[in-house]
Amino acid sequence: MTLRIAYAGIIQLIARFSTLITGLIFITLVTRNLPVDEFGLWQTLGSSVGLLLIPLAPLNYWTLRYSARGHDVARTSLLAGIIAVPIFVIAYLVLALTASSSIEPILIYVLIYSIQIPALCIWEVVKPVARSYKPEYLGYATIALEIGKVSGAYYTIAILKLGLIGAILSLALGQFLQLAIVIYIIRPKLRGSFKSSTIKKWYKAAWIPISNVSVSRLSISDSILVAIILGSTTVVGIFQASRVFTLIVRYSEEFLRVLYPKLIRDNKNEDITLTFRLQSFVVIPLAVGTVMLAEPLLGLLGEQYVKAKLVLRVLTIVAVIEGIEYFMWNILTGLEKIDENINNLQFKKLRNSWLVRLPLIDLMKYAVYFSILGVIMYTSKGVGNEMTLSVYWAITLLLITTPVTIYKILLAKRVMQFEFPKLSILRYSFSGIIMAGFLYVYQELIPLTGTSVGSIIIYIIPPGFISVLVYAIIVLSIDSFIRESTIDFIKKIRS
Repeated sequence: MTLRIAYAGIIQLIARFSTLITGLIFITLVTRNLPVDEFGLWQTLGSSVGLLLIPLAPLNYWTLRYSARGHDVARTSLLAGIIAVPIFVIAYLVLALTASSSIEPILIYVLIYSIQIPALCIWEVVKPVARSYKPEYLGYATIALEIGKVSGAYYTIAILKLGLIGAILSLALGQFLQLAIVIYIIRPKLRGSFKSSTIKKWYKAAWIPISNVSVSRLSISDSILVAIILGSTTVVGIFQASRVFTLIVRYSEEFLRVLYPKLIRDNKNEDITLTFRLQSFVVIPLAVGTVMLAEPLLGLLGEQYVKAKLVLRVLTIVAVIEGIEYFMWNILTGLEKIDENINNLQFKKLRNSWLVRLPLIDLMKYAVYFSILGVIMYTSKGVGNEMTLSVYWAITLLLITTPVTIYKILLAKRVMQFEFPKLSILRYSFSGIIMAGFLYVYQELIPLTGTSVGSIIIYIIPPGFISVLVYAIIVLSIDSFIRESTIDFIKKIRS
């Protein structure tokens, strides 16, 4: 079963990297054909719909935990998600029309965005089933998402010149393709009957998942706050463009998709150490590459984003720290057993569990973060330029995230004693320093001159490939764990 963490995680990781090119093509098509403020508006709309879907949190949360324990809840959850679709579409349209007096110039974009709601509603309930059943196949669904949205973006944005409308429609196409793949994969789990009693019990304890998902939605809703305070989405566009590349850094968290349901079942500390090794091995070269190649990477999105290189570098550090924070969340909630009995979800029994305590910690974190961010944006409005405000935003997020992550590490260590692979991390860090040195020398000797997408890609790919190869060779030569894991993975593929 330990090999399953490495195997399933690597399969998902490979799928992620195989879609990296299509993902960059998509975002490049969008950013190079939209003004910065429209790109910011698109990101803000995504955050807004994310908040709207919070009531679906109980379905997502309890489906994953009970599916991981072998309960047949997939059909019940799927049908509940389908029933929710018209409710959420109507709710979204009512909110959009109510706000029309203040956002009339962008109302058309708000209304068209509603086309994504059916796919997002159903995705909320089928993804947890796939995570507990065959998590490696989520990678294939990601490929479908990328192919669909790139194909759609090329036609609607590059050919039809639909701009932001094209971006919305193309993303919806990818989401529906992704959904179709996952439903096909989990079809053996969709047998049985719809149990309304299960839904009622889940929603009686809805405050737990809603508080959890509210935290995750808040983490990406800072763009709404900034847009409201500044009365513009330009700073949001700059900041979110940098966040695009930090998502690549967080690809390393694919292994946690496998660890979490396994922790719910097995409670093995060696699984935690194994996953931490794998995540560290992957995150270090991703972070190093993003930091060292920040300027050309942002150049892919357009010349207007290149000056945000400091924002990207700070956010890369934040992404690494958030990855550790999310790891601790998986440990604490994965080891929690108080919810094993579906008839035992009363508040008085759950209130001292990590299912409740962690969301409260995170809510306090974001209350502080939003308050400080709001004050900084308000006092700096009209004083600093958009780039300066973006840097302030990134630094604020870093300063808030770091102490909270340290605190969660201490909490996780109290719950279960597990080994931090310090020696392995030192080896990976040493290899990362060599990689960084190579990329620094490359850029000093061969500066970037072109601004077209083609010239930047040609500039990035050779050193990127060589630096990762150097990193991998060094790690394989000095770290027996990665060497043995690679051999085991190859054997598993061949068998």
